[in-house]
Amino acid sequence: MLEVAELEAVLAGGYELRGFETKGPGPRSDSHLFAKVTRAALGMGNRRDGGHIVVGIDDNDLDAMLPGLDGADLGSWLSYDDVTRKMAEYADPPLRLAIASLELSSGATVAVVEVAEFEDIPHLCKKAFEPVLRQGALYVRPRKVPETSEVASSVEMREVIDLATEKALRTYVGMAERAGLTIGPRPAAPSDAARYEAEREGAW
Repeated sequence: MLEVAELEAVLAGGYELRGFETKGPGPRSDSHLFAKVTRAALGMGNRRDGGHIVVGIDDNDLDAMLPGLDGADLGSWLSYDDVTRKMAEYADPPLRLAIASLELSSGATVAVVEVAEFEDIPHLCKKAFEPVLRQGALYVRPRKVPETSEVASSVEMREVIDLATEKALRTYVGMAERAGLTIGPRPAAPSDAARYEAEREGAW
């Protein structure tokens, strides 16, 4: 989870990053806001190392680090079970989250949602919320601009496929080792001289 100093350093830069997105203030019950946070979370979950979403910061004035969340709105975002249950309606497989509150030097208090990268297969949007979420969409965080969008190029798709392939390979190796198989470099083939010597000894 981000520390206050890390969060303020990013906000001071005045712009979002691939692994960092902000959303304005409001309660979790604001359906449109929740859909935008969920969209960002889907994109972060399909990214290597995941990312963070900060709720309570004006998107157009990051370095002011304002306005923050009031007590009721903050409490609604810190209700972990409610947030994860609601996001699970839109994400397949479900997202892995951590949620915390941070008080900034500006006096504002924000909710920080930390999203882990997917475990084995990428997250798809399984339920629409127009115009923010489209059912069946694969959301990513493209390199060219720090925003959440549907996968739109072979490069973006390749990043997701490579990450999924690495995870599948690690799973396969783990299963093979548990089954008693040894995975490693093949032993070197015997030299011609060694084969000749073995044949000679066998002949006698």
